[in-house]
Amino acid sequence: MTPDDVVDALRLPADCAVDIRVPKTQLQAHSDFSAADRRLLQDGIDTLQWAAAIRPDAVGIPAYAAPDGSRRVPELHVMTLRARTGTKLTRLEELLHRAVPYPILLISEQESGPRVSVALKRMSYARNDDVTLDNPPVTASVGDVPAPVGDAFMSTLQLDQQPRSDLSTVYEGWLARTVALRVAAATGEFTLAATLDSAKTQLAALTESSRLEAEINKLVAQIKKEKQIPRRIELQDQIKVKRIALSAAHDKLRLTQ
Repeated sequence: MTPDDVVDALRLPADCAVDIRVPKTQLQAHSDFSAADRRLLQDGIDTLQWAAAIRPDAVGIPAYAAPDGSRRVPELHVMTLRARTGTKLTRLEELLHRAVPYPILLISEQESGPRVSVALKRMSYARNDDVTLDNPPVTASVGDVPAPVGDAFMSTLQLDQQPRSDLSTVYEGWLARTVALRVAAATGEFTLAATLDSAKTQLAALTESSRLEAEINKLVAQIKKEKQIPRRIELQDQIKVKRIALSAAHDKLRLTQ
């Protein structure tokens, strides 16, 4: 499976097609990027393709503007990324979301299968007309799940299956599906959350699970090196507490589906 397969699964109207290669110099012009970020864009990107632009006149779905001016979604973009081997992909994806002023569905190429990345954006409090990320991008890889789960995810991406009150809800639909794919990597089941708030709760539970798993692994490594029995017992008790919390986080994933 390739990024182009994911683009095809969106079933976008022909008028949305762009198919333009994005120059790295255009991305590096972002004023907030450090020298290290600019190097990552230069060295990490093999090709970045602007695959599609989803605009109201092409899809019959209105743009979105929050009444308080905090968020605007005049159009959505779909991009495909081929990164070079050894690149810090998570950081590169974040930079790309930051560099493009519109919400983008970013599809990265990996050996195990395409990786999808989405990020909600809002207007900057510091500078008028600038856009910033609400939170770090949400990513999920089709290669991290069994084939039937990946197929189930792909079958839900079609534009006509997303909420269509405005372009913001379309993008939130893709966010919910990306979260569901992340959850499926942990549970083995692909099930869409009933609401966006439920999807965000699932995402928080996933973040908590990852933190707890890292802490448990660290404690296990400490036990292997520890020679004093009282200290080993103390570490084992800490692991028990964290495993209980981890189980609760996993239960929350299922309860919020």
